Amino acid sequence: MAYSKTIFLFLLGLVLASVPTQAAETDILELDLSSLMQIKITSAGRKTQNLSDVPAAVYVIRQEDLHSSGVTSIPEALRMVPGLQVARISSNKWAISSRGFNGTFSNKLLVQIDGRSVYSPSYSGVYWDVQNVMLEDVDRIEIIRGPGATLWGANAVNGIINIITKQSSDTQGVLLSLGAGDHEQGIASLRYGTQLGENSYGRLYISHHAQDAYQFTADGTDSKDDWDMTYGGFRLDGDVGLNDSWTLQADVYRGENNQRVDSIWDPHSTIPIQVQDSFHPKGANLLARWTHGTSEINSWSLQTYYDYFYRGDIFLQQKYQTYDVDFQHRFQFTNWNDIIWGLGYRLVKDDFNNTFQATFEPENRTNTLLSAFVQDEICLLSKRLWFTLGSKLEKNDYTNIEVQPSARLLWKPKENQRLWVAVSRAVRTPSRVEDSGKITVSMFELPSPPYPPGTIMPFTLIGNQEMDAEELLAYEAGYRYEVGSNLSIDITLFYNIYDELQTYQLTNSLQFVNGMEGKTYGGEISAEWKPVPWLKTELSYSYIELQMDVDDTIDRYYETVVEESIPKHQVSVRSSVDLNQNVQLNLWGRYVDTLKIASAQAHDLGMEVDSYVELDANIAWQPNKELELMLVGQNLLDSHHLEFIQEYFTSPVEIERSVYVKLTWKF
Repeated sequence: MAYSKTIFLFLLGLVLASVPTQAAETDILELDLSSLMQIKITSAGRKTQNLSDVPAAVYVIRQEDLHSSGVTSIPEALRMVPGLQVARISSNKWAISSRGFNGTFSNKLLVQIDGRSVYSPSYSGVYWDVQNVMLEDVDRIEIIRGPGATLWGANAVNGIINIITKQSSDTQGVLLSLGAGDHEQGIASLRYGTQLGENSYGRLYISHHAQDAYQFTADGTDSKDDWDMTYGGFRLDGDVGLNDSWTLQADVYRGENNQRVDSIWDPHSTIPIQVQDSFHPKGANLLARWTHGTSEINSWSLQTYYDYFYRGDIFLQQKYQTYDVDFQHRFQFTNWNDIIWGLGYRLVKDDFNNTFQATFEPENRTNTLLSAFVQDEICLLSKRLWFTLGSKLEKNDYTNIEVQPSARLLWKPKENQRLWVAVSRAVRTPSRVEDSGKITVSMFELPSPPYPPGTIMPFTLIGNQEMDAEELLAYEAGYRYEVGSNLSIDITLFYNIYDELQTYQLTNSLQFVNGMEGKTYGGEISAEWKPVPWLKTELSYSYIELQMDVDDTIDRYYETVVEESIPKHQVSVRSSVDLNQNVQLNLWGRYVDTLKIASAQAHDLGMEVDSYVELDANIAWQPNKELELMLVGQNLLDSHHLEFIQEYFTSPVEIERSVYVKLTWKF
C-alpha cells in the first residue's frame, strides 16, 4: 500500500505548489458563516427552524460537506459530528453511538431516512451496511446529540440521525458518477430527474457500491469481509394548489456480504467452528406524505410507509415487515404559543428461521406501538426568551406505557448569541432478543459422573420477559456565538443519569436483566472559521466520561466494559481550500483516543485499541459546471490501524489506507 501514499502525496504536492489565482465559486465557500447558522432544520422540533434557534445540541452535515469530505457512505460521513463515536469494525460493519455505549449492537440512537425509522427491532440498533443512500441526492443529515424522545419516541435516547434527501425538483437532468480504487472496487450511480407536470417532478436512480476486504490484526491475512450493495428507487413530488403538497418515494436494495466467523457452535462439540459466511441482505420500502398548510405556523402532515427487510447470515435468518402511520399538526393558539402535536401507529411483523446459534420463541410475532405527543413553544419575551415544554406518550407490547417529557429554555441576549438549557426524560424499550431470544455463547462438557461420559450442554444467553425499559434523565446546556461573519462557535455540556440499564446475570445461564445504573458527563465544541474567501476550516472536539455501577448480583466486569469502550477525547479538523478557479483541496484530520476495553471480546483477549491520528485528503478538479474529477486518499498516515473489536464471533480487523478516483458528470 506504500505506493498509494506516494502517488497521492506526489499529486498533492504538485497542486499545493500552484499559487491561488482566484477564489473558486463552489457552494461550500460562497456563504459566510452567519448564513450557515441560519440553515433550516426540521428534526429537532418537527418543524422548520434556524439551526441557531434550536435549544438542543444540533449538527448538520450539508451536501457540500459530504462532497468535500470524499466519503462514500453514511457511516463514514458521521465521523464529522462532535459527540458521535464512529468506529469501523470491518469492511462491512461499524459501531456508531452518541455520547457513549458504543458497540456492534449500539441501541440508544434513533436513525431515520426521510422520516422512516431504520432501526432493527431484533436488537434496537442499526445495520449500517444496508443504509445506502445515493450521496449526491442527500440534502443534509441532521444530528441531534442527546435525547429526542419527546417528539420521536423510545430509542431516541442519546441522539437522533435524520438523513434527508433532496426534493425531486432539485435533482433535474442526468447525473452519472463512476469511481474505483484499491479498496473502493467500484462506485457507479446513475440518476435521471424530469418535470412530470406543471407542478410535479420526479427522479429515478440506481447505484452500485463494492468494497474489498481488509486484513486481520493477528496475522495480516485477508479478513474476507468484502461486500457490495446495489440499490435503486424513485421519488415524486408535487403541489396541489397553493396549500397542499405530496411526496411518494420508494427504494429497493440487495447485496452480498462476506465475513469469517470464528465461533460457530456445534451441538456435539466444545470446540467452536470457523466458517466463511456469505449472505445476501435485501429490502424495500414505500413512503407517502401529504402536507397541507395555509402558512408556516399553521399546517398538518400525514405520512405512512411500508418497510420490508431480510437478513440471512449464518447465525440467524430474520425478516421484518413494518407498517407505520404518522400524523402531526402545528398551529398557534395565541401570538406567543407555537404548538405541535401528533399521533402515531406502528405495526411490526417479524419472522425468524432459528438456528442452534440463535433462537427466538415464538419464531414469528406481531408487535404494535401507539403514540401521541404534544409540544408548546412559548415566547416569554418578544424574540428574546422561549420556553418549550412537551411530552410523548407511548404504549408498547413490552413495557406497556412510557412517558417521556422535556423542558427547554432558549435565551437570545444578542442577535449573535444563544444560550439554552434543557432537562429531558427518555427510555429505550426492550428489543425482541432481550425479551424472548436465546443465544448460544459456548459449549461445555458435564462432569462424569453423575452425567454419562461425553455429555455436552450449551451455555446460553436468554431473554427475560420481565425486562423494564432503560431510563435516562438528561441535563444539557449550550452556547452559540457568531463572533462575526468569519467565525462561529457552538459549545454543549451534558450530564446524564441512567437507570435500569441492560446487562447480564449469571445463574445456570446468562440472562438479560436491568442490572446497571450510572452517569455520563462531558462536552462538545465545534468552531467554523473562514478567514479569507478561499479558505474554510472547521474544528470539533468532544470529551466524555462514563461511571457505571452494577447490582451486587452482577459481575463488575460489565460496568468496566461499558466505561472503557469509548474514546474519552476526539478531535476533528477539516479544511477546504480553493487553489484556483476550478481546483479545490480538502483535508480532514482526526484524532481518536484509546479504547482500553472496546468490547467483551477485547476484554477476553486482553487487547486494547490504541489511539490513532488519521488524515483524509482529496483534490477536486472541475473544468466546467458539468464535469468533476476527484482524487481521494483515506487513512493516509498509516498503512493500517485498528478501530474496534467486535463483541463476539469475529476476529479483530485492521482498517487500511485507500485511494480512489471518482468522475461525476451532470447534463
